[in-house]
Amino acid sequence: MAGLMIHLLMAEKLDINRSISYYIGNIAPDAVSDWKSKDITHFRNEEDRNKSLSDLAIKTSPSDDFAEGVLLHLYTDWRWDLLARDEFIKKTGEDWLYNYRHELALSSSYAYHNTSWAKDIWNKMSLCDISLYNKVSGATADEIHDLIVRNKHWHANNITNFSDAFPPEFIENFINTVSDEYVNWKIQHEITYYNSSPCVFEDFIDIPLMSDSELRLECIAKKPAIPEKKWVPGYVFKICRNDNRVGELNVRIGYRDSLYYGGQIGYGIDEQYRGHHYAERACRLLVPLLKAHGMERVLITNNHTNKASQRTCERLGAKLIRVAPVPQWHDLYEEGNRLENIFEWKIE
Repeated sequence: MAGLMIHLLMAEKLDINRSISYYIGNIAPDAVSDWKSKDITHFRNEEDRNKSLSDLAIKTSPSDDFAEGVLLHLYTDWRWDLLARDEFIKKTGEDWLYNYRHELALSSSYAYHNTSWAKDIWNKMSLCDISLYNKVSGATADEIHDLIVRNKHWHANNITNFSDAFPPEFIENFINTVSDEYVNWKIQHEITYYNSSPCVFEDFIDIPLMSDSELRLECIAKKPAIPEKKWVPGYVFKICRNDNRVGELNVRIGYRDSLYYGGQIGYGIDEQYRGHHYAERACRLLVPLLKAHGMERVLITNNHTNKASQRTCERLGAKLIRVAPVPQWHDLYEEGNRLENIFEWKIE
């Protein structure tokens, strides 16, 4: 296992505006105090630890900050055990455990006192209402809160030199390497998670009137699936304000690997009509159609530099899941996109 500050350093490295629940989840698995129980909850007793983590990952909602924090903790400990702990045991021998714990304490204390945000994050975690905690295997909410309070005071009151076994440059290299690893690993499991989302498509449906006091959606095309290209069926709408076209909206019904990056909804507002939140309002008009096809959540993606589209997602209440590197096989890569914001919009 890694020290708690190492876990928090990893969480901060990967933070995509996550809530404090993400950070609490990221240290919560260490509230399990019994070492044998902790071996079970951390999958150390599993023959294939990677598979156990993968099984958990494809069940973990990317929009659940606490659960995402827990998963990151377990992944980090797996990689730390392989890259740091096991090497320490080889060098130290049978009496490794006491020395190992001592070096972890030094590395965690040093990181706390040499990280500008550490005090603030521990304060926020200690002040968070425990009713906001989610479940973690092997520990109660009270035990998690006790872990936070004890370690907040311990870190504040213990000022040490850095660990010789795990010096700052070792930890920085570990975090940089494993964080990149984790992103690629997690994206593959997020794709599997979303591809398993419910969807009902027997045929295109008669489009109900989709309008508000000013905007309406006019269906101008129904595009059948093309299985050989792995394209799902979709609708194309003209966004109209009164009798004037102001933009276009595309909806893809279903989930595929490519749609993790391309999304189920795409929109464009004609330049002269921008600035009136028409894209957001048009997306909201889609809710009855999406529900009719049994879709409980959709992905909306945009280029990392497209601030206007990002603000549309934020006004919708969509959650930024990840900034994902676009793979070379995707059409977006050929168009020059290298990073895509992946937003999840829950349909309610």
